[in-house]
Amino acid sequence: MAIDDLAPDFPPIRTPWVIDWLMEVGPTNPGAMGAVPISWATIGEWQHCMGLDLPPWLVRLLRRLSIEFVAETVRAREPDCPPPWTATSVLNRDEVSRKVTNAFRALMMSKEPST
Repeated sequence: MAIDDLAPDFPPIRTPWVIDWLMEVGPTNPGAMGAVPISWATIGEWQHCMGLDLPPWLVRLLRRLSIEFVAETVRAREPDCPPPWTATSVLNRDEVSRKVTNAFRALMMSKEPST
């Protein structure tokens, strides 16, 4: 999308200030193997530095958003990863059945001895 200069359609945000706070805090911490969710200590230090005393539900929300941010960053590395805000479609049982049958058929054919 960046190459084609396309902007994705983002979902509406009802509480933009929560996202702003998440971006101020982190939204990730550096880890040994890459980005990790922000720690409780990081959130606490940020609150202290900003002079805030957030209610527990909001602190948990910031931490959860960070966890989801890291998880989606990992999923988004796949070229066919759908946007996280799209609704998932109902499974097409016939399609799934056909794919599973074909996978087992290919497996069985690879195990048959050659004559």
